[in-house]
Amino acid sequence: MKKILESLGFTQKETEVYLALVEFGNQPASQIAKKTGYPKSTVLFLFDGLLKKGYIRKSNRGRIQYFFADPKDLKTAKEKQLDDERKALDKAIPLLEEFKTPFSSEPKVTFYEGVEGCKKAYSTLLESTTEVLEFGAHGDLVEKFGEEFMNEFINGRIKNKVFLKAISKKDDVHKTLSKLDKKHLREIQFYPSSKGTLYSSIAIFEDKVLLLNLYQDAFAILIENKEVAETLKTIHKLQWK
Repeated sequence: MKKILESLGFTQKETEVYLALVEFGNQPASQIAKKTGYPKSTVLFLFDGLLKKGYIRKSNRGRIQYFFADPKDLKTAKEKQLDDERKALDKAIPLLEEFKTPFSSEPKVTFYEGVEGCKKAYSTLLESTTEVLEFGAHGDLVEKFGEEFMNEFINGRIKNKVFLKAISKKDDVHKTLSKLDKKHLREIQFYPSSKGTLYSSIAIFEDKVLLLNLYQDAFAILIENKEVAETLKTIHKLQWK
C-alpha cells in the first residue's frame, strides 16, 4: 500500500500519517503522532499539506482540531489534479511548438553491433529512393561481409536502380572495382593514398547517414536527420570532381 501511495506522489512521511488516519479514523494530530512516532509538529505540518491537496478533512471540537481521511476524497482530488494537468498540457503544447525552429528535424539514431548487425544496416541502402553518396572503404566490406553477400548486395542495388557515387582511396581493391562501375551502376572517384586512410565507410542517402566501421570492431550507426545528411552531402559534393 505504501508503494502505491508513493507512486501517487505521497512522500514517505505523508504515506505513514495518511494510512494511520485512514486506519484509526477521526483523530487529533496528537494521536497520530503517537501512532507514527513523529512529533506532533511534524504531523500537523504533513496534515496541512494533505489538506491543501484535498486528500483529508479537518474539523474542530472546542479548541482541538480533528482530522479525517476518506479514500474517496483522495480519488476526487487526484482526478481533479489530473484533469487540471491535462488542460494545462493542452495549452502548453501549442505554445512549446512555436518555440521550435522550422529549420530543424528530430534526429533518430540506431545502433548496430557485430558483422550481422552491420550487414543489416548496410542493406538499408537497397531501399533508398535517392542515389547513395559514399566515402567507401570497400576492402573491409569484402573482407568482413564476404564476396557472396557483397555480390547479392550489388545485384540488389542494381535491381532497385540505386546509383552509387563513391569516393575511395586509390588502391588495388578500388581500381579493380572501378573497372565494373558501369555494370554495377556505380561511379568511383579516387583520392590519393597520401591523403590518408578511410577506416570506416560513410553512406549518405535520403535524409540519412550511415557510418559503418568494420576495422577491428564491427558496428554501424544510422542517423536519420535532414540537416546532418545535407551537411555530409555538401562535403561529398565538395570532394567530387
